[in-house]
Amino acid sequence: MAAATTAVILYFSGTGNTWWCARSLHAELEGRAVACRTVSIETLDAPAAAREVEAADLIGLGWPVYGSDLPEPMKEFIDRLLPPGGGLRAGKRLFTFCTQLAFSGDGARVYEHELAARGWAIRWSVHFAMPNNLCVTALPVPFHSEPERASRRLRRTAVRIRRFAAAVTEDRRFDQGRGPLWRGLGWLQRGPYRRWFPRHRDDISVDPQRCTLCRRCLQICPSGNLVETAAGIRTRGVCVLCMRCYNFCPVQAVLYLAKAHNQRRGTPYRGPVRGFRPEDLQ
Repeated sequence: MAAATTAVILYFSGTGNTWWCARSLHAELEGRAVACRTVSIETLDAPAAAREVEAADLIGLGWPVYGSDLPEPMKEFIDRLLPPGGGLRAGKRLFTFCTQLAFSGDGARVYEHELAARGWAIRWSVHFAMPNNLCVTALPVPFHSEPERASRRLRRTAVRIRRFAAAVTEDRRFDQGRGPLWRGLGWLQRGPYRRWFPRHRDDISVDPQRCTLCRRCLQICPSGNLVETAAGIRTRGVCVLCMRCYNFCPVQAVLYLAKAHNQRRGTPYRGPVRGFRPEDLQ
């Protein structure tokens, strides 16, 4: 099979981890003579998505896994905007990657059947371990708010990205998360998560005493969950649990389960590198 010469990586990133992996993978592909574009799905409508896919012979889809499942924005993108009839029939090849804290089973292949039904067969898949971005008070899992403290994990992931890019460009097998064992392990998380998710789409709220009405949360929310009213910022119950508003509120006025961020744990996670801005994903 002919080597890819043009590629596009279409990704969704909540707080920067998948963005970092997409950019790093972009650089590795470019270093292997593949002309590459990296595009956040939040910037695409259906015609734009079709143009991106049409212009490339190698397509990458990337997402963070939430409970071994796809985030809602990526599900909606694939279901509504990703052009059907791709894959080998059109001379195009697909790879998928996911970012995770520790383990997701089949995280990079969780939507394999839905993609196949649209004519897209996953040729390569990989999981990338990234720093923990879940820093809500209700979930006391360790996290690092200083990028320097997460640098060791990023270095390890960079090596894996390099190996994955080599496998893709050399057409060697790399299909992490494939098979019934990995799917079963994924379902151990995904089954409870899918039952739990609809009941928790309105767990975010905004403390009017802390809020300065800077409106950043309105700008960066990918689902339109936050709206401004005469009484302040309110929610619509369509949160996708990306945690952007919680992590990036300048005054930490966003609450989760009615609890403010625990200041003793440090600043919330604000991306894997200094200077990351979720506004740049839109």
